[in-house]
Amino acid sequence: RYVELDSVRGLAALFVVINHYLMIFPSFSEYSYQIHSSFLMYVLKESPLRLFFSSGNESVVLFFVLSGFVLALPFYESSSFRYGEYVIRRVCRIYLPYLFSVCLAIGCKVLFAQGGINELSLWFNNSWNMRESPRLLIEHFFLIGTYNTDAYNNVIWSLVHEMRISLLFPLILLVLVKLSGQKVMRLFFFIFVVSSLLLLVNQSSLTPTSYLLSFHYLLLFMAGAITAKYRDTLIHVYRARSWMQKIGIITIGFALYLSEGVLTNYDITNNFLCRNVLAMAGSCILIVLALASPAASKMLKKKLFTLLGEISYSLYLVHLIVLFSFIYLLHGRLPYEIILCLCFFASFCLAIGVNRFVEKPSCKFGKMLVKNKNIALKNNRRTISRY
Repeated sequence: RYVELDSVRGLAALFVVINHYLMIFPSFSEYSYQIHSSFLMYVLKESPLRLFFSSGNESVVLFFVLSGFVLALPFYESSSFRYGEYVIRRVCRIYLPYLFSVCLAIGCKVLFAQGGINELSLWFNNSWNMRESPRLLIEHFFLIGTYNTDAYNNVIWSLVHEMRISLLFPLILLVLVKLSGQKVMRLFFFIFVVSSLLLLVNQSSLTPTSYLLSFHYLLLFMAGAITAKYRDTLIHVYRARSWMQKIGIITIGFALYLSEGVLTNYDITNNFLCRNVLAMAGSCILIVLALASPAASKMLKKKLFTLLGEISYSLYLVHLIVLFSFIYLLHGRLPYEIILCLCFFASFCLAIGVNRFVEKPSCKFGKMLVKNKNIALKNNRRTISRY
């Protein structure tokens, strides 16, 4: 287990929280380079400070690449693989906390939603404004179809893709393990071309949970898996560079990761290709840097960062529920800046609680199911052998 990567995921989740909290303001969420905006918005959106305040999409790309990296490790380290056990653990790890967050979001929406607040952004007002229906609830509970994830908790669109890809990804990994480096890159390029063409042709009909997007995000999982396969070589190559070359690699990594802030000005990121593929390349470099750089590794192993990594999934799930609830409860009574500070504190408190009482028990439950399944199989084999 790479503790550093837990911390990287935690930092990415933190940046998602900050980005979403700022998106309640129209000047931030509806910023456009072509329309006159304040210098502050320009700095937050298009300077390197974008990493801290406006890298929500980049963080999700990093999540997908990290998932591919982590899921691939057991395939490279062990020759045995049981798909049933893998599915049980994955469902308990991802789906059960997801289901809890959906139920919590539905309850808070029913209790606190007020149909929008005029002075806040379209992004805020487009959330929590749909009426409940049996179909909408079934879609959310069972991850069926291409439903509107803004209805209760905007962030769950990424978990829809995470679950879909997780179920299919072992088949890809079985291929990646056996292929040589050249053939791996050919397969990667083939999927890149096919998914790109499909996205370009169907761009106007895409929704956040489209199956075509799942195929596209499979590419990000593969990038993580390939990075995991050659991690030792990549780490050695980085450590063998001079300090000037290392600075160049770091600069390239962050430039690729944050390239969306610059490319958006040229209207070439209305599709998912440029912004996601470049951020994917940057994510792979940053993962290698986290493992190869002694300074980065030492920093990411500090307790504050490891704690952030530990609660990152729970924080990702609950922060918007806290935000929307607090805004509706407190708007007109407190300044929005103070409300956001309260949201920030409450989100971390709730994330710690959800991590302790939902996320960890769900993982333990998955391990228990796998253990009981193995015990039952052994008992059946003993019974058969007696006869």
